[in-house]
Amino acid sequence: MIFSLYPVFLMRILITEEALQDGFGHWPSYVGDIATGLRSLGDEVDVAVHRNATQNIIARVGGTPWFSRNCWIDPKSQGAMGGLVHNLIFFRELLSWLRNHQSYDWICAFTIRLQHLLAFALLARSGTIPRKTRFFLLFVQGFGRYAGHGKPTEFPKNLSTMLARFCFWLLTPAARSGRVVVAAETKGMKDELERFTGLPVTLAPHPVHFTDSSKTTLSTTFRSQVSGFIPLPLTITCPGFARHEKGTDLLQDAIRILLSRPDADRFRFVLQWPEPFAMLDDTIIGPNPALLKDSRVEFLNQNLNSEEYDALLNRTNLIILPYRRSSYHHRVSRVAIEAAGRGLPMIYSKGTWSEEVADLVGSGVVIADESAENVVKSILKASDEFSDLAILTGSGACRVREYHSVESLRSILKS
Repeated sequence: MIFSLYPVFLMRILITEEALQDGFGHWPSYVGDIATGLRSLGDEVDVAVHRNATQNIIARVGGTPWFSRNCWIDPKSQGAMGGLVHNLIFFRELLSWLRNHQSYDWICAFTIRLQHLLAFALLARSGTIPRKTRFFLLFVQGFGRYAGHGKPTEFPKNLSTMLARFCFWLLTPAARSGRVVVAAETKGMKDELERFTGLPVTLAPHPVHFTDSSKTTLSTTFRSQVSGFIPLPLTITCPGFARHEKGTDLLQDAIRILLSRPDADRFRFVLQWPEPFAMLDDTIIGPNPALLKDSRVEFLNQNLNSEEYDALLNRTNLIILPYRRSSYHHRVSRVAIEAAGRGLPMIYSKGTWSEEVADLVGSGVVIADESAENVVKSILKASDEFSDLAILTGSGACRVREYHSVESLRSILKS
């Protein structure tokens, strides 16, 4: 009897992502990590990207130019009528792809929006799609409105809500039969979708690839903290472009307070701030002129490639994520996963999804409320307890890396 040495169950998978057009946003790293990881496990993966995708994007994800619109930036795809038209165009273009390719086990949309929902509902009901083909629809944006800390989101009564409910009604038979998997990456989003749709929702990981250098950094940092060594100054980094929802204004005010203290020289801060951003009252916020001249504060004004981003985290001791709850109550922070998976202690806002990462890794310092003063208190607490935090985070990093992995996602697709 001859036994095969190859995996018993390999899959043909199509990933659809029209937002893969240029180098901005998290899509290249996110989809690239998933596609590369699945291919390394033996699966055959196609990635349909925007027809104007750059060569760097195509190479990063192994993509094929296809979709004509990007609803994240195309003004013609906004509003009720624009969203409806986008759905019809997306449906036509995806159906054309499927008719010209061998059938798939899975069609995956990892950032589905209302502009795609009707298209997928129609495809899931279509008799032209082989019955073996299943749909994995991951919602990073829900349909609820933030109602305050600790309160369930509310669903506004408007045309978009009505259209979404109609689409989910169309999807219901396929979702009940398992042909369609409705998924979310956060417990809060899972709860919101289940309340909104009445359908079962699968909790999925957010896969992140950790490089060999990040593994080396983890082991080196962990060993140094076990020995009781505390680096001075502490480098505290807030990765990702400065924005209101990320609480960058609160962090800047907190830095000004901290640098006025007698012990200020024990801190170094790094912020990514390529351009000013608008507050809710339309006030424009940019780097403080005094901080621009301060050698203890570094402002990065460019979009970092993977090597530069890796180097930034390698020289970081603490990650700070002072995100606002109204934006991040149900929203994943890829930075939180990358930090915790490396063994970097994290300072994060109470009531944001980062709490789930802190629970998983078993470490972190919470910012109790959205104010510069509370940010200061949390930074001081984290610096005073840094050695213990680093030991706990280093010990729990493996749990983050295992859960937020391609293997973890693939186990869902295999079920």
